[in-house]
Amino acid sequence: MSGAQTDPAVRHYADALSEPRRPWWVAASALVVFGAAVVAVSVLLSLAAIEVDLVLGLTTEAAVNSGAVVLTPTVFLANNLVLASLVPISMVTQWMFFGVRPRWMLSVTGTWRWHLMARSALFIVPIFLLYAGGGIVLAAAELIAVPPSGTTVALLVMIVLTTPLQAAGEEFGFRGFLTRTVGSWSRRPGVSFAIGTLVSSIAFALVHFAADPWLIAYYLVFAVAMSLIVRATGGLEIAVFIHVLNNVLLLGPAVVLSTLEESFDRSDGSAGPFALVPMTVIAIITLIVLWWAPRRRVQSAAPPPPGRAARRATDVDSGRTGA
Repeated sequence: MSGAQTDPAVRHYADALSEPRRPWWVAASALVVFGAAVVAVSVLLSLAAIEVDLVLGLTTEAAVNSGAVVLTPTVFLANNLVLASLVPISMVTQWMFFGVRPRWMLSVTGTWRWHLMARSALFIVPIFLLYAGGGIVLAAAELIAVPPSGTTVALLVMIVLTTPLQAAGEEFGFRGFLTRTVGSWSRRPGVSFAIGTLVSSIAFALVHFAADPWLIAYYLVFAVAMSLIVRATGGLEIAVFIHVLNNVLLLGPAVVLSTLEESFDRSDGSAGPFALVPMTVIAIITLIVLWWAPRRRVQSAAPPPPGRAARRATDVDSGRTGA
């Protein structure tokens, strides 16, 4: 066998798309197409949700024209589905522009490592139960004392069925597609991770439209923490698992206790120093993962996934030509 068929350098997840000869406009075009696709899906699902709510009488033409958004089960579902769509949009856009097949968005091994999630659950789940336990107990007591309304049941079902997809979508979109695409502008692994994490973390905070400084800090801490976890574990699995637990265990009790709209309030003064509590929880989990992953020999790096550049090198090496 003559020559190497792929770049022999071992790379971390965030550096996987870095190629020394790739034109800058490839990543720029990918970002534009990704953004346009997300906007298109958002507009379509939002309009559909409004039409459904008008038919069901859950909102009025006057409310729609005034721009007032009522958090109905339909609107909640549409929002979750928009974010869930980031999974296929991220994977397909990566394939279109970088020639890297969708499965390589999952991890450096090209697989979804369920065993990794199961092992990490042994320490992540207890921490989250301690963090969210008070709300869970109060919600359980409320359900026992007062039969839930149809709206409450509908929202709980949507949280269980679609919030995991929403959380996964955010990880695929920000820690997956955006971090790697922006990182591809640099050939140096450490720089790729740094600029990818910086841009994706800022974008993550911005799209949550928070006006409260404490909430903005929380979103930045969460985003950077997930990036560090992805780098330490070589894939999105544990980051997705944490994101799912965080959203499900907080939104579920909020629905039962009728505080869901408050949990989506991101106006100035809506959080305050209390945001230090979830920031501390996420920081503790991140530190444990960073300590645990190398001791469990979790594969965090691998040769770059086969893309167009690797296939061209293979063709040249074997003497194949053609369109």
